Amino acid sequence: MSSRSSTLLVERSTAIEFFLKSSSVCGFFTICGNSADSARTSLWGKKVLFDVRPCLWQLHPDAVIPALKELSVCILLRRKIATPWTGFVYKAPGGRDKTELGLGGVGSHLAVWLFGEEHRVERELLLKEWHSVCLTWSGQTQRLRIYINGTCLNDTYVNPILPQQLAQNGTLTLGVSHYVDANDKVQQESSTNLLGEIGLFRIWAREWGPEELRNQSCADGDVVSWDQLQWKYSCPAFSQFHITRHYTLCYLVSRKLKEKV
Repeated sequence: MSSRSSTLLVERSTAIEFFLKSSSVCGFFTICGNSADSARTSLWGKKVLFDVRPCLWQLHPDAVIPALKELSVCILLRRKIATPWTGFVYKAPGGRDKTELGLGGVGSHLAVWLFGEEHRVERELLLKEWHSVCLTWSGQTQRLRIYINGTCLNDTYVNPILPQQLAQNGTLTLGVSHYVDANDKVQQESSTNLLGEIGLFRIWAREWGPEELRNQSCADGDVVSWDQLQWKYSCPAFSQFHITRHYTLCYLVSRKLKEKV
């Protein structure tokens, strides 16, 4: 077996192991939705397909992101073509050229943007494989951590002169960068579109540690959740049955817990 093949097997095994461990935690620590209304609008078990057709997923104008002094963000994505890509981009009001918070990649580098500064990790997300990428940050500790499939690959101090909190009431898009035009409408930028899929996106108003991130595997975010009521979109989400056992277990656990109430 070649070294390249061995590397691919290790990468895939790591990703699968992370999801299975996370799924086992779901049954003990979290509830995936707690009402009939949330079940009807939930996007859990669905994915958004980004291809050459225009597709804009943006945070709904009524879903306001507050001025966070700490945060955790997790996204589940799969790349299909080896091009520069964007996972998500959050921009402050009026900040067309500055990315307040974002994730993307070029070649073998994964890039995270925080308050306009870029942090790079030498790690390529393998094509046609699902990857969980989480970012955590705290203005108090001034630390940025980047997790890929449950493993922390970057733990660094950020510039102390940078803001101590995330700008509130900004604009957020998935799979593409964006700007706000003169009519106050979000418009996508097409240079680094993701060609692939996004199966989950959440933001919490807390800096989670490694084990806490695992414990949130089936939990929705308390700032941004994977629910269609929080999103404005031009293309639909599709049901996915084969990604992992993760969603199925979350759903079954939530149903059992609801039956006991």
